[in-house]
Amino acid sequence: MTSGPRTGVGGSLATEGYDAERALARLPEVRARAGTLMRRLERYVPIAAGGRVLDVGAAQGLYVAALCEAGYAAVGAEPWAQARRVSELIARHTSLPLTIVEGTAESLPFPDEAFELVLATSVMEHTADPARAVAEAHRVLRPGGGFYFWTTSILCPRQSEIRRFPAFPWYPDRVKKRLMTWAVASRPALIGYTATPALHWFSPARVHRLARTAGFSEVYERWDLHRPSELSPVRAWAFRLVRGRTVLRRAADMFIEGSCYLFVK
Repeated sequence: MTSGPRTGVGGSLATEGYDAERALARLPEVRARAGTLMRRLERYVPIAAGGRVLDVGAAQGLYVAALCEAGYAAVGAEPWAQARRVSELIARHTSLPLTIVEGTAESLPFPDEAFELVLATSVMEHTADPARAVAEAHRVLRPGGGFYFWTTSILCPRQSEIRRFPAFPWYPDRVKKRLMTWAVASRPALIGYTATPALHWFSPARVHRLARTAGFSEVYERWDLHRPSELSPVRAWAFRLVRGRTVLRRAADMFIEGSCYLFVK
């Protein structure tokens, strides 16, 4: 993955390009999201207080800050120098000793088996080599550790990676890549002025192959991770119905932008 920022929602400025003021405005939202995420993951990857967590593509370090506040020993890896500089301002504002180091998903500057959990939100679709990124996550995880990532979905026609192209995930891969290359050179506003647009669109089958090849033992999808207790009674009933049938999972995936997975080593 190159050193440029990644695409923002709806083609807006990529999150890695946020200044300190804009990043700090998101901190309450990130705290809430991080808490929800960790409650979802703890059923599959129990992490004690002080457990080691790595956020890949950490940007200004908001998730790292939220996790440190929650008692985890969290660090981040981020390739873009400007985002790392802003993380220093975030650290001063929060009075947290944030550690955000230079590194990409495909080349993590950490020893083997260093973490209980690796996170990668809106990163995998931007990597030069997703298989290498998954292998690196496996390498730095301890046995029983988990790799959680949120990424694109080839099943749902909705997406936030490029503006003005309806049903973009359903385009042939070669067309998507050509359009993204064109946007970088000629219409950067459509992709949040990023030099590293989303080039990979994931299906459940592709994700499961990546997990097996890297040596992960278990794969959990959003239908396993999300908790019915977070929903209204009617939605919880529908969620349980969908979760129990693969064909219904795939049908429902067509209506939900993006996808998320947890691999367990």
